[in-house]
Order: sequence, then C-alpha cells, then structure tokens
Amino acid sequence: MTENSSLPAVESHDKSPSRSRRHRQRGSEILEFTLVLMPMLMCMFLILDIAWAVYSRSTLQYAVGQGIRYAVTSQTIGTMGLRASVQTVVQENAFGRLNSTAGAATGVDGWNSIYVDCYLVSTTGTLSSSSNCGITASGQLPLVEVSVAGISSKAFMPTLRLPGLGADFTPILMAAVAWDRMEAPPLAGTPAM
Repeated sequence: MTENSSLPAVESHDKSPSRSRRHRQRGSEILEFTLVLMPMLMCMFLILDIAWAVYSRSTLQYAVGQGIRYAVTSQTIGTMGLRASVQTVVQENAFGRLNSTAGAATGVDGWNSIYVDCYLVSTTGTLSSSSNCGITASGQLPLVEVSVAGISSKAFMPTLRLPGLGADFTPILMAAVAWDRMEAPPLAGTPAM
C-alpha cells in the first residue's frame, strides 16, 4: 500500500492564488493596524490627561499646605503683610502652576487666585470673618484658611470630539483649601494683612 496515493500532486508553478491572497491581506493588515492604533492612542492620551490633572491638583494642595504652615507661625517676608507673605509662599511652592506676577491682576490663574482669610470661632461655634489675624480680646487665636480657587487645567489633546460639543472642551477647574489655627499672635511691628 502506498502512502497518500489519493492526494493529487501539487505542482510548483501553481503559486499565483497564494501570492494574490497575500497581496490582498497586506491591505487588510494596514486597515487592522489603523483600527487598533486609534483607540490605543486615545486611551494613552486619556491616561496622560488624567495623570496631568492629578499632578496639578496635588501640586496646588501641596502649595496651599505650605502656605498654611507659614501662616500659622505669624511670620512675614520683609515688609509684606501676612496675606502677601502667605500668597508669596503659596506661589513659590506651586511649581509653576500659578503665574509668577506678584500683585498684578493676572486673570484666572495666578496671584489673585490665592486667598488668605481669618475667622473667629464664637462660643456658639459659628464662624465670623476677621479683618486681621491677630489675637482677640478673649485671648483666642483665629483660624486661618489658605485657598487657591479657579485654577484651570486643559487637556493635552481632546480624546473625543462629538458634533455639538464644539472643537474645544471646557477646562477642568481646580481648587485647594487648607485650614489651621494660628500658633501665636503676629509679632509686634509686623504689617497688617
């Protein structure tokens, strides 16, 4: 008995159907690569955008935390008041997330977005705003709030554009707040807020 006697012999010159099939598959490989590449790039940019937003928010929270640590010690920088000194400390610790123009109106981002407020706590537990962060007649030290509000962060690349949403998405607005009680009254001769 002979092996494979029922199979027809394949001649070597019969490769043209295989060659045309490979040629047709080359076009589908390019199409499949494009169809996989686009969603992969969208996911990558989405991850980058989320990471940038988390970094920006944590940077602002760190800057506010450093500002409150400076504020509760009642120190000032040179002849600046407590508010301007704390704003300077927050701005220096924001790693470039806030504009560096001190004292000038800079729009949404920057110096005018840093707030330093003092509050007194009454015997009933309600808060009332205080114009300065000095010690009260009852010997109570005020609470200090340092905050940054209205800081916007835009995406690197819009990952999704739908009709009716416009070409540009609204930026993410961020805020950071820190509270603490003053440790000591302001030093004698320091400028007011």
